[in-house]
Amino acid sequence: MKNILKILVLLLFVIVTHSCYEDTSTLDVNTIQGVEIDTTGMSSISVYQFDNLVLEPNLNYGGLSESQLAYEWKINIEPNDTIYQVLSEVRNLDSEIAFPPTFPGYTHQLVYTVTDLDTDIDYIMSWPVTVLNNIGEGIVIAETFDGSTTDISHIMSADVTTDFTGESIKYQIYSKINGTTIPGITKQLKYYQIYGKNAVLGITDDLIYKIDPLDFTLAGTNDDLFYVAKSNYIPQALGQVYQGSLFINNGSLTSTYFGASQKFGVSFSSDYEVPSIIASNPLYGPDIVINFYDEVNDQFVYQTSISSFGDTNMYPIPASVDGAFNPASLPNKVNMAAIASTSGEFRYVLKDEVTGDVGLYLFDGGGYEYPTGIPPSPLAFHDLTSAPDISEAKSFVFLDDQKVLYYATSTKIYAVIYATSTPVVQERYTFDAGEELSIMQVYQQADYPSRSSGDYLPLNNKALLVATYDGTEGRVHLLPFINAGVGNIDTPNIKTFSGFNRITAMGTQL
Repeated sequence: MKNILKILVLLLFVIVTHSCYEDTSTLDVNTIQGVEIDTTGMSSISVYQFDNLVLEPNLNYGGLSESQLAYEWKINIEPNDTIYQVLSEVRNLDSEIAFPPTFPGYTHQLVYTVTDLDTDIDYIMSWPVTVLNNIGEGIVIAETFDGSTTDISHIMSADVTTDFTGESIKYQIYSKINGTTIPGITKQLKYYQIYGKNAVLGITDDLIYKIDPLDFTLAGTNDDLFYVAKSNYIPQALGQVYQGSLFINNGSLTSTYFGASQKFGVSFSSDYEVPSIIASNPLYGPDIVINFYDEVNDQFVYQTSISSFGDTNMYPIPASVDGAFNPASLPNKVNMAAIASTSGEFRYVLKDEVTGDVGLYLFDGGGYEYPTGIPPSPLAFHDLTSAPDISEAKSFVFLDDQKVLYYATSTKIYAVIYATSTPVVQERYTFDAGEELSIMQVYQQADYPSRSSGDYLPLNNKALLVATYDGTEGRVHLLPFINAGVGNIDTPNIKTFSGFNRITAMGTQL
């Protein structure tokens, strides 16, 4: 019993003395050195599409040398996705965000990793990122860098964008958002509202395509845009009349009303060959909606209506032996320009394929006597063959509200004033040395001339929209014209946007 008691006393002594041992190590009070990422004011992040996301987080290195640290910024390619794209490998972030605008309730995840290269310890911070829409009204640019494919860029400025200050040019946005370019060279771009949604249609030699201008994603091609697929696609032109959108394909005309339809219907049945250049009246209630010169049958043709409730047949304009010219017999001509004026007249520039002669042909707007239309009648013919440099002209552009015709060679722009019986031709502008013309058209906002409310911009229908190329860089020029009826260019107020590849088509969007 005594032995047991001694053992218990000894055991108690050991326990007491052990519990009084002082731990002289420092592991329980010293923190491990490391990086602290200060996220004050950075709980969530938003950025406009195609803008650069710039972040400069405050870092506490905790005694570490900055030289022993590596950095990585990455973001998931879609909200809630587990696949990430590396944006940068430097301390601060300054990188373009080209992802589509995010839907409400969805965000990308941005991850910032700082790595201690000596210990391989990662210090990680993440943020939700909302991508905002950053593309609005402006000029849509089709350009090519290789001569065989198309990319799309976009211009916004106070001159071409309502309620906008400053300037914003977004280059090659189509390829950035879609991961590829458009096959072929785009030759026309046109804005439509399709069943209440904005859309930009484009055409190449064998493709018609639709782009959603909210984020410039591809929204359909060829068969996707037609209720009945076509046997072949040889797009020539896109157009517009009042409550009717036009598509010319392989000599045939198709129309639909996108206010009530999402696709094009079938082509109009006709014995005539519809050219790429036609005169279509976009105003409300014209007697004759469409008029054109048929290059195959060598005569002018008209169509009263595109509506299923009207006469959609095409008719030849009858011969005129005592008029300014005979619209039923004009052999060997090609269309250079055509327009329906705001007064309803049809106006054309035709060039003779054999002689090279250039002529200006003017018609009235025709009429209507139930149940059929009255064909347009010739008003005047002006021989422009002797106009300076007209044999070298690459582009012709009518003004719809003035009797002014512009034509351009590679380096110069001329104005033809034809308000009198004898047209006057004068040089109006010379491009800078090395620049050559790519495209010339009249700047018009996308809903011109049928805006239901609100004012147009000051330059709407009052400026030339011109693209040039110097062999390495494409430029877009806005050339305001002044002095109505004369065609003078307001040279001091020309605006230029640069940095493009060779431009092949331009359009406007809302």
